[in-house]
Amino acid sequence: MSGLPFVELGDLDGTHGWVKTKGFVNWTEDVDSHQPRQRVKLGDDTTREGVVCTVWTDDIELEEGVGYYFGGIDDTYEKREEIQLKLIDQSWVNEFWRRD
Repeated sequence: MSGLPFVELGDLDGTHGWVKTKGFVNWTEDVDSHQPRQRVKLGDDTTREGVVCTVWTDDIELEEGVGYYFGGIDDTYEKREEIQLKLIDQSWVNEFWRRD
């Protein structure tokens, strides 16, 4: 999936499909269900409100305050009227920043 287009967090709108992006985990939310496993808010200087990221695979665990590169799906969640970056089985995450 190295040929994915890079899309800034602020440009995610639910229409790009598979994308590469990057951002920092601003907060994590306890998810009271098996799926998704994790729900976090991503932020950077391209977005004022941030973007919700949902993790649907056991292979990925995101930490608050850490910066990551992501390979995931730019999607929407109608029930909450949200733009979401969804991380599923084929998704990947690479850490690029962590406070020492």
